Amino acid sequence: MRLVLLGLALGLAAFACSPAAKPKPALQADQALPSEVDDADASAAAWAHEGDGDGGTGEGGSALAASGSMQGNEEGAKALISQFVSPTADHAALTRSLKPTSADYKALFDAATAPKIESAQAKDWESGKAVIKPGDGQTEVKIVSATGADLVAWKGAAKEFPGGYRKIAKHLVPTMTFFRFKFTKPGEDTGTAYDGLAFVNGHWVIASKPYRALDGKGGLDEAAGDDAASKPGKKPKPKGKKKK
Repeated sequence: MRLVLLGLALGLAAFACSPAAKPKPALQADQALPSEVDDADASAAAWAHEGDGDGGTGEGGSALAASGSMQGNEEGAKALISQFVSPTADHAALTRSLKPTSADYKALFDAATAPKIESAQAKDWESGKAVIKPGDGQTEVKIVSATGADLVAWKGAAKEFPGGYRKIAKHLVPTMTFFRFKFTKPGEDTGTAYDGLAFVNGHWVIASKPYRALDGKGGLDEAAGDDAASKPGKKPKPKGKKKK
């Protein structure tokens, strides 16, 4: 019994003599909280899943870009056309996506004119000549718009369109908005211009220079030009017999 009591006494003495554990210093107000391990791959995956709109496929950026261009206004037109100035742009594929259907032509022009314009522009689409492409160094996009009614009245931004629109204007759907756009170099106003862009039946299409169809000509393959395209051209001299 004495041995047991002696052992207990020695144990208590050893515990009392052991150094006490140092308390952890308090966190200062300006000291950062302990951070977790930063996993870049995990963070990127989480961000893509959170931001995309395609069920978490990780292609959220493309989905957002597409949704931005699917607004039938000037902002949507600029989002769409800005894709053409990308260094990796596939101009032919982007242009093909703007090919109008028969229903689209009928929504843009009156019943008598729509098939004529569709037929005249069909050769350009079928031959692959219909390609929208900016010139070298043309990285900026400028856009104006006018309704069919504005083009008939030839007022406001309508005057920025090629002069041929004065001839075709009465055949345009009055409430439809048409866009003219051009690619320019930074700081410049003139560049490579196209027209006839419109948002119809829920998507963008282009029927460039439709007035050429009235003369039996195409449109898009001859569409590129500079800002002077809106100025009326010289009137052709009347044909007649030459004086001897």
